[in-house]
Amino acid sequence: MGNGKKKQMAADQEQARKRDERQLSPDWADEAANARTADDPRARAPHDRTGTPSTGAAR
Repeated sequence: MGNGKKKQMAADQEQARKRDERQLSPDWADEAANARTADDPRARAPHDRTGTPSTGAAR
């Protein structure tokens, strides 16, 4: 078995483990709901360096 196949198998196993962990976690929905709350600074609209709301288009 080549080294590349071993790495791919390890990556597949890790991905499957994470998927199973997410499915078994009873609070995954709670975590998702709290990911962007109103008081989370990342929840605000996109803005430029000065704080002005922005669409990201160049001026």
